[in-house]
Parts: sequence; C-alpha cells; structure tokens
Amino acid sequence: MFDDDPTELGVRGETGIDLFTRISDPNHRRARFRCIAILSDDGRFEPLDPAAGKQEQALTALAQGIGALTCAAPFSLTDPQGWPRAAAGDPLRLFLYTEFFRAWQVADLAATRFEARLTRDPESLPPEPGTLASSVAPVLDFNRIALGMSIARLCQPVLATRVQSPAFRDDSHGGTGYALRMLGDLCLRGGDPALALSCFETSVAAGDNPFRRRKAIEAARLARDRAAIERHRAAYQLRWQLPADLAQAEDPA
Repeated sequence: MFDDDPTELGVRGETGIDLFTRISDPNHRRARFRCIAILSDDGRFEPLDPAAGKQEQALTALAQGIGALTCAAPFSLTDPQGWPRAAAGDPLRLFLYTEFFRAWQVADLAATRFEARLTRDPESLPPEPGTLASSVAPVLDFNRIALGMSIARLCQPVLATRVQSPAFRDDSHGGTGYALRMLGDLCLRGGDPALALSCFETSVAAGDNPFRRRKAIEAARLARDRAAIERHRAAYQLRWQLPADLAQAEDPA
C-alpha cells in the first residue's frame, strides 16, 4: 500500500483518527484529499471507501503511528525554531502533511464562508445543483462532521421546499440529491440519524435511486422510525428487488 512517495496520512478528527488519501487530479494544479476511513477513539475501524475496507491492517497501523510525527511542543508558523524539519525525519511524509495543511485551509475557508452565508440567509442557497454539490463535497472529503451537520440543518428545509416544486429539475449529475446524500452521511457520522433521514428523504425526492433509498432505510433503522422504515422499504420494492439485508424483519441493534 505504501511506497516511496506516500499518499495516505492520518490526522486527529472529531471522532478519532481520520485517514486520508491523496488524489492526483490532472485537471487541477493541486491534488485533492479525501477521508477514506476512521479509527475511532474506542478502536473501531470504519471504512468510508470500499478499497479502505481491504486495507484495514495497514491503515490502522498508520493511524497508530501518527504520534511519531507530533511535535514535542506547539510551534508557531512565524518561528522556524520550532518547526518539524524534513532533514530530521521522513521528508516525503512531512511534505505530504504540508500539502494537506494547505488543502484543508482552502476547503475550510470556503466551507465556513458558505455556512456563514446560509446562517445570514438560508434562501441564499445556490440554485445551481452543481454549485451546491461542489460547496458540500470538500466538507465531506475532509470529514468535517460538525460543520456538515450545521450546514444540513440550515439547507435541508430550504431544499425540501425546492424539490417539492413542480418546476424542480435536478441537473444531469443529480447535484442536489448528491449534496443531500453527502450531508446525510456526515449526520450519521455525527450520531444524528433523524437529521440524516431528513437529508436522505429529501435526496430521494430530488431523484430516486436504490443507493439513496438504502441510505434512507439505514438512517430510519438507526432513528428507530418504524413508519419511515416501512415506507422506504415499500418504495424500494415498487421499483427494485429488495436486498436481503433490507428485507430483515428485525431492525439491527
């Protein structure tokens, strides 16, 4: 998994150690980063990407080893005396972290401005589905759980009204539904399945597909919402064959 030019790194997140991968994008001048797994504080490994599930041992070891990169004392960006030094350790990994630092700051700047704008006026939510999805995607990529939940509370009611309009049409990429699905995922990670269910149900209203229906059923189970479970199961069966795990009579504990 790891070679001379590392692409995976771990940082302290909101629920444990967030594990990221660096993604080179030839269409952009700089690489992107995406959270692919979480090693929670209680030691539970949660893959967020199918490939990460096959790399549990390596990613867990990476998460457990990030302490070696921790500075002995807090340092200031304006005081080189306290900086970690590439010459004293693993230069490639240090450069990976400095690249991540910049990307995180750019995403944080855009996301917090987006949240502040919605706080002032929720109706200022971009009408273009692609713009909405691109505003939410970095929040998910960097696993900003609390920020994502805040944005979900602000924009879900607005989007629920929009998608019920007879004139509503999502774009060809399903940008509105995708943005809501991403926010729902962050709400699940933050332990609010009821808010996640609201996001997934609005996502389904924007454009139904088996994946979004599955998400709605999973959130309804976690929220112990029997009516929502049966409603989404029935809707799923009307269009597709219900998978065995979704057809279980008993809800998971």
